Amino acid sequence: MNKKLLSLIILLFGIFSILYAQEDNRITIKGVVVDATTGEPIPFANLGVLGTVAGAASDMDGNFELVLPLGFEKYKIRVSVVGYTSYEMNVGEVKGEGNMRITLKPVTYGIGEVDVYAESLVYKKMIRQVVGNIGRNYIAKPYNYEGYFEYTASENDQPANTKEAIVEIYDRAGYNRSDVQTAFKDLNYRFKEVRRSQDTETVADGLNYFDDILTADIVRNTRNVLDISNARDYKLKNKGRLLYEGDSVQVIAYEVSKPSLSTSGDAAVTNYSGEIYINLKDFAVLKNVMYVSAKDFNVLGRNLLSIDSTKKENVKVTIITNYKKLDAFYFLSGITIQYAYKEGEKDKNGRMQYVTTRLNATNPEAFEGRMYYEDLETNRSFWENYTVYFKED
Repeated sequence: MNKKLLSLIILLFGIFSILYAQEDNRITIKGVVVDATTGEPIPFANLGVLGTVAGAASDMDGNFELVLPLGFEKYKIRVSVVGYTSYEMNVGEVKGEGNMRITLKPVTYGIGEVDVYAESLVYKKMIRQVVGNIGRNYIAKPYNYEGYFEYTASENDQPANTKEAIVEIYDRAGYNRSDVQTAFKDLNYRFKEVRRSQDTETVADGLNYFDDILTADIVRNTRNVLDISNARDYKLKNKGRLLYEGDSVQVIAYEVSKPSLSTSGDAAVTNYSGEIYINLKDFAVLKNVMYVSAKDFNVLGRNLLSIDSTKKENVKVTIITNYKKLDAFYFLSGITIQYAYKEGEKDKNGRMQYVTTRLNATNPEAFEGRMYYEDLETNRSFWENYTVYFKED
């Protein structure tokens, strides 16, 4: 690739198969997590090994693969997700299973009749409590995340092109509510390992779209339902209360009547709504589901300059963000972004998925910048031995 062209592009931009395991020294458990009532897949169900930080999460289709070291046979796995009863199983009894079907029963409480105006005030106050407790509930100092990132894109139902990567994130400020520019400067990332379904042939093939993952972390970033200054633009309604890990969780449905750049982060948005799940014990966000319709779509990612003027129509995006608690604080556990749009006669679909696999808030490594473009050579040995499960430094 022409180095001058690459430098110019970087300047202009502002600058599962899940992984193979060697069966002789690892325990592999595969399957799908579904709703016991509807049979629909449950995305981002947590599969955690009790007494350890090891675990995995189901993807948007409910599928999971948990690979563990030998010696974990006596441990138990807990399968849990907000809104469902938990399920436990012994590792030794399910090791080697390649087609498990785990059914979780939905749990909800009834919704009482309330005055709509008074209800909105109650939930706006609750949102303020969430924001006021961010520094107490989340990591309020520099930290590193390391995670597994997968990006797939397809056209007219053709086989999807896939990119997998290991990404390092450095946040030099920790979780707080700051302005967009400050948050942008404080959050940095770089790619360590990459594997692709096809070779990098064009500049676009090397772009990674990872900014969209960062901005989906609604606790750390702004221009979302947690922005108190835009509270008047949101309609809030009671969606019910759930029981999760013994705690009561309030689900609040929200909608913006007139989306704007300040409320949604994108001037092209026409409809913006979602559901936020709040733990009433400590007012921490456990999950956020966002539904977006737009009149255009930036194929290069939210924070980059789009050089493609082809009109995009019928844009639909769903974003799911999840948080977990580790010891005394919560961290970002995973994000899924699924989108679809029409470009002329072409139907375009894509999905981005990020799962945090390592957290270091004790002695984080500082680095600067964002790696918008990568052309890393695939290390096949690394991917042949890599498994996705959480480890704490």
